[in-house]
Amino acid sequence: MITTCVRRNASRGLCAAHDAAWRKAGRPERKAWIADPANWPAGLGLDVAPCLVSGCPHSGGLSCLCNLHLADLNGLRSRGQRVSVRQYASAAPVLSRPATRRCGFPDCRYEISRNSLCDGHHYRWTKVGRPPLAALPTELKLRNAPSFSVTGLSPLVALEFQYLLQLRTDQRRSKVTPSSWVRAVNTVIAEGISSVRDRPAHHWHRLSLNHTTVPQLFADLLEALGDLEGPAEEWDRDVWRPDRLGYSIEERQRVAPLDFTGITQPWLRQSIKRYLRLRLARTELRSAARNLHDFALFSRFLAETCPDRQNDPAVLDRPLLESYIGWVGRRTVERKGPYFGQPVSPGSRSRLLSAVSTMLETWRRYNWQPALPADARIHRDEYPRPRGLKANFIDEQLMEQIESEENLALLDPETRTLVLVCRDEGLRISEALTLKTDCLKKTPSGRWALVHYKSKDKSFRAIPASRVVVDAIQEQHGRVRERFGSACQWLFPKVSGNPDGKYPMPYGTVDTRFDAWLKRIRLIDSNSDPAAVSWHQFRHTLGTRMANAGVSGRTIREILGHTSWAMQEHYSRIADDTLRREYEEKYEVRFNLKGEAVKIHRDGDLSGVEWLAERIGRRLHAVAGGWCGRHISRPCPKTAADGCYFCEDFQSDRQFLPIHRDTLARTRELQSDAAAVGRSRAANVNAQLAAAVEHVIARITDQENDGLVPASDDHRPDHRGETEEEADAG
Repeated sequence: MITTCVRRNASRGLCAAHDAAWRKAGRPERKAWIADPANWPAGLGLDVAPCLVSGCPHSGGLSCLCNLHLADLNGLRSRGQRVSVRQYASAAPVLSRPATRRCGFPDCRYEISRNSLCDGHHYRWTKVGRPPLAALPTELKLRNAPSFSVTGLSPLVALEFQYLLQLRTDQRRSKVTPSSWVRAVNTVIAEGISSVRDRPAHHWHRLSLNHTTVPQLFADLLEALGDLEGPAEEWDRDVWRPDRLGYSIEERQRVAPLDFTGITQPWLRQSIKRYLRLRLARTELRSAARNLHDFALFSRFLAETCPDRQNDPAVLDRPLLESYIGWVGRRTVERKGPYFGQPVSPGSRSRLLSAVSTMLETWRRYNWQPALPADARIHRDEYPRPRGLKANFIDEQLMEQIESEENLALLDPETRTLVLVCRDEGLRISEALTLKTDCLKKTPSGRWALVHYKSKDKSFRAIPASRVVVDAIQEQHGRVRERFGSACQWLFPKVSGNPDGKYPMPYGTVDTRFDAWLKRIRLIDSNSDPAAVSWHQFRHTLGTRMANAGVSGRTIREILGHTSWAMQEHYSRIADDTLRREYEEKYEVRFNLKGEAVKIHRDGDLSGVEWLAERIGRRLHAVAGGWCGRHISRPCPKTAADGCYFCEDFQSDRQFLPIHRDTLARTRELQSDAAAVGRSRAANVNAQLAAAVEHVIARITDQENDGLVPASDDHRPDHRGETEEEADAG
């Protein structure tokens, strides 16, 4: 918006330099500030301005003050005085120093400060990377007309830096700032080399210790150049990058590149690469990455046990594998954490043995070369005996603290939405982070369904969504649209280095936020000791709550998306004797408080969602006259059974009409008795309850149409003075 500026606008009509100047000026009214020609110069110009202190003969550098006045201001601040630059400049005296000679910058009239430059030009010289003084005017021009120059580099190095710039542009993640670029270029020029690969990565890092982004430029450049020299086929490389193998962002969530360099035996590495390539055709990427870690441990065992036979495939005989079984049994947890130093669990030991055993069987089946010894086998009965499954749910005392509205209000909106999704829907955190902005779908009967990617079987599935989760997701979608418009497909986009909304939020970001929040709310257990929970425990907690409420194992399995029946043993062994087929044959109609028909449409694409939501709703008898449709993860706020008649989650149908009519008769009798003895408050309460019961009976018995509409506000029962929020929570 400033016509004299050659930089590209980046923030509401201002380039980065002008936006910083506007902020430094105290964020005045933006349009007026832009219209003032006095604010048009910004950035590191060739010409310097005088020090802000009136009458000072020196040029201004950092904070537009000369070095003498800047040192004086810093002294005041170190003694506790909070003085702004402009306040100081308006009252500061003129400070003098011995005259020397004029600044070495062309046409500069100010006196030298140091390095043959005045204060202002010395500040600019340090900001552009301390180039040779003769090149300073050129460097300042480049900074004001943003570009990335390769002047002074040898032809090959110039091509290497241009390739780096193209890669960074294509990735659209982190920015390359002109100052970092200039410093990196000047560093290479000072080395006088023909290629960046003439020096190792640690050499460039050592030369750039005082900078934060320059070492990363060299690291990215060396990695990119190394990739160019590698095999054309990704499968032939020693590091497989999932994105180059064609895996989507959902599939490679929380999976690092598959690095085979940890397998030090070349003959073993080739066979393992061949095996994992086969395995990736039928299993998820995360499982293959876990197997690769197991094979790296096996390679380490070979290096420790048989250091003199690293190039001999015949080392894989039965005696060696027996030694490996014992070595695995003696292993302890090496990763820092609560289990550090403890014996590895039987499940982990079984996984290690199973990975090697399956790989050897595949090797033998396809007769890969070099051939294995005939006795190179690990038998199934040699695996450790498994322990019983453990339901790793969160204690309800901890859940009360986590679910407290006061504590949830301390979370940022994004992480709060993730907590609600994991708590109410039982999603894995990797599945929640890859939710799309259009993840909410509506069934024909009006239920909300949450569609997410299930990494276990590489498919999308739909599950019922609670009202709390629907509201939170819709608010989060609004925040995403406000920031990225309609271009971003992720409900939880990456916070930084993501200008186009191309990447979802990484796990490390939300995990750090979540841990910081747990410390902030001071989560404590029953012994008043600090407690910690993980994201995955919300999934176990939902399953446990459903089991405790009487939800069948079949329904739990469907809701949580388990691929095996053994997993639902975490929660319950309750049999489900009411089949979905029987329910659909009845095609029964149920009515909620609004008078809306609650029924299943068997022909709909999302009928499975409706059935799962129905099974959750039927898990608990609210009163003798119906069911509670409230989501299992949200406890009932009512303290009296009759309160269900005033709750929008209450559902009933024709089979309960005798109970409702009996309740109505008894309530009218109590109303009459109270009125007869002058107890007006009791009579009023019973009158309201009778009206609510009559409303339910009327909606159940209304035969005019199947798609009943909500009752008008004039005919809805009074909620006894409840606020709208209290009624919704009912």
